Amino acid sequence: MKNSGSFFTELETFLNNLLQRLFPVWYATQAAREMELEALGSLNPPSFLSHRWLSLHAVVQGLQQSLQAQGSDWLELQELLGKLLVEKEYPRRLSVTAIDGVEQSQHDQDWPNLLAYAEQLPEERIIETAEDFDTRLHEAFPEANKPHRVVYREWDGRYYWINPEEPDLLAALQRYAHQHQRDTAISATISVESLNSKVLDRIRNDWWLLLLKRDSAYLLHNLMSQGNLPVALGEFEWRRSDLVFLIGRKNNRSINRILLNLLNNHPSQVVLEFGRFLSRQHFPFRNQ
Repeated sequence: MKNSGSFFTELETFLNNLLQRLFPVWYATQAAREMELEALGSLNPPSFLSHRWLSLHAVVQGLQQSLQAQGSDWLELQELLGKLLVEKEYPRRLSVTAIDGVEQSQHDQDWPNLLAYAEQLPEERIIETAEDFDTRLHEAFPEANKPHRVVYREWDGRYYWINPEEPDLLAALQRYAHQHQRDTAISATISVESLNSKVLDRIRNDWWLLLLKRDSAYLLHNLMSQGNLPVALGEFEWRRSDLVFLIGRKNNRSINRILLNLLNNHPSQVVLEFGRFLSRQHFPFRNQ
């Protein structure tokens, strides 16, 4: 029985290899439909520290560097990626409670937001009265530091403060404001990070940018390369080195057939069309 089982296993392997050599596109299409994929996990986790959030700057940089090493076929996409991110500055008043995170902290422990961070503050930092609230507000955001610098990201609707010191006073202010329905605004220069919609549309219309777990992306890339299909792998960003882009042009019918089978048979939790993800994640800055 053992020898019989080994024989059939070897036969199955031989037939699979034969089918892959004779009909590489068909074989890759079937594999894309049936393969099991690992969940991507949270791409943009909650944190009181902005450097733990998803960075589109790092995504673009990783993609461009990956494509640069793979030849001139990807030059057009590299150039489009270089035009995707746009930044503008606006002088505005900003609510203290609108700030979702900060640039830096000396704490090693991560908290999902500033309110959670505030829960660990020592007693002397906790705000108890309205008068104390006003005093601490001026300590956290002194007149000498105006305008205070804040970044707003339109792709996730998050503000973060470029804080010169530990953000314990900001956390205490938010805690008091949350508990007592008290709020106030600061004078800020807000750097708005957004996407060039025309460039994003061109990328979506002309290119596949599918995000997968690394092993899955490598497997599909190898299967498609067997059929001489022009596909590439692109790094995501350093915080999530377990994820990789599978990239191809949308003017190739064979590539479309394989990747549409992949998308149609798997949820976005395991394979994500990144251009569509960016198009749907849009929280415009209120320029008022």
